[in-house]
Amino acid sequence: PMGAENTYQAGFDATKKLVLESPMGYIFRTPDDVRSLSGTVTRVDGSSITIHTFSTNPFDDPALADRIITVTKDTKITKISLGDPKVFQAEMEAFMKRVQGGKGTPALPPTPPQPTTTTISISNIAKGDILNVTTAENIKTMKTFTASDIQVQPGSVPPPSSAN
Repeated sequence: PMGAENTYQAGFDATKKLVLESPMGYIFRTPDDVRSLSGTVTRVDGSSITIHTFSTNPFDDPALADRIITVTKDTKITKISLGDPKVFQAEMEAFMKRVQGGKGTPALPPTPPQPTTTTISISNIAKGDILNVTTAENIKTMKTFTASDIQVQPGSVPPPSSAN
């Protein structure tokens, strides 16, 4: 029937307004100023990276689920690494024991093991990597934007498999 999509859109908009104005609405509100997002790399092409973003907001524009990041010579790209997982786990367990035992002076609480960061280039980024991207501009409604900083998350690159 004619006009059915308008009726649907009106109902959807009214529902969205009710949800956003409800006490729990803040969960679904996207901030007006967005300067960072995370996503999984779906494509690396020259100096651009396409990512599929993670959104918990059912009202976000589906056209913006995939974003194209432009990498320039000023974009800082780092890979976060936890090092050897067994060593990191042992350090984390030792840290938790110190916290629970109340060891360490009050001025200097025990510090957890820190991941290491390595500067890499766009050629080290592969499909399936998980990126945290930061920008200098508000990218809330931008499909394509320039990244000022890209962090490649630990564990997003599978370790080489060893043959038994």
